[in-house]
Amino acid sequence: MKKKIGTMLDEGLIFRAKQVALSERQALNQLLENALKMYLDSIEKKKNARHNNVSEMTRGAMNISPADLKAIMEEEGVYETH
Repeated sequence: MKKKIGTMLDEGLIFRAKQVALSERQALNQLLENALKMYLDSIEKKKNARHNNVSEMTRGAMNISPADLKAIMEEEGVYETH
C-alpha cells in the first residue's frame, strides 16, 4: 500500500532528481522510492556485514610469504604444550 508524505528537500536536489527521472522515463516518485530503498538496503547490508566481519576476514588461505611462515613456525613455543 502506498502512502502520501510531505517533506522539504533542497531545490537543487529536486531539480537533479527530476532530470534523471525524465531521462529514464519514470515518475519522480518512483525514482525517489527506488533511491530510498537502495539506501536502506545498503544500510542493512552494512549492519549485517559487521556481524560477519570476522568470518569474512579469516576466510581462505593466509596471505603470508613462505619465509614469514617459516619464521613463525620456527619460533620458540609454537609446538610446545603445557
